[in-house]
Amino acid sequence: MSTIKEASPIGRSERTRQVLVEATVRRLRADGAFTAEQVASDAGVSVATIYNRFPDGRDGLLVAAFDRALDRVVAASTRTLTADHLLDHGLDSTLRSLVDGLVTVFAEEALVMRAALARLPENRLLREAYRRHETEARDASRQFIERGQAAGRITDGDLDELVDVVLVVGQGVNNPVLLGSTRRERLIDHLTEALVAVLGPERPTQ
Repeated sequence: MSTIKEASPIGRSERTRQVLVEATVRRLRADGAFTAEQVASDAGVSVATIYNRFPDGRDGLLVAAFDRALDRVVAASTRTLTADHLLDHGLDSTLRSLVDGLVTVFAEEALVMRAALARLPENRLLREAYRRHETEARDASRQFIERGQAAGRITDGDLDELVDVVLVVGQGVNNPVLLGSTRRERLIDHLTEALVAVLGPERPTQ
């Protein structure tokens, strides 16, 4: 007789890891920096506990916080760049939702991203996290564009080139000129218009 195995609840060790990452993220969002001692105090654990859960100590916490921020960036892309969204709402609305979603995430995670990107050249684990998420975002864009082309909603241009455009514009949203602008909405309009101009299907000449 077969039995249904229930999913085991999250373990204590993993719960502690999550609490430490959350404490790190809060510190970064508030101050743009943190120490292991601050995170330990905020989480109500000893510094030794940090090293038990993150052998790389402060670097390990930064990588985990960066990874969480990048998860949100990729989710903002994959949630919007779908064939259903394109067919139901059109290209303009889909790309506007994409830019809006990325701006929201990057604005909330600005100090997390800044702290991690400053260490990117010297930290292999940060680079690996960045590349992994970049690949996920690229795959989502490629699938979206392929399906949009098949449906006649996206231009039949070079697929790799179009994917690169979406990726570069998406990464470029993480820019203080945009995130701190009093004219943010107008800048978002212009970015959306630029994407639509590149991705939109060619209109027949009169």
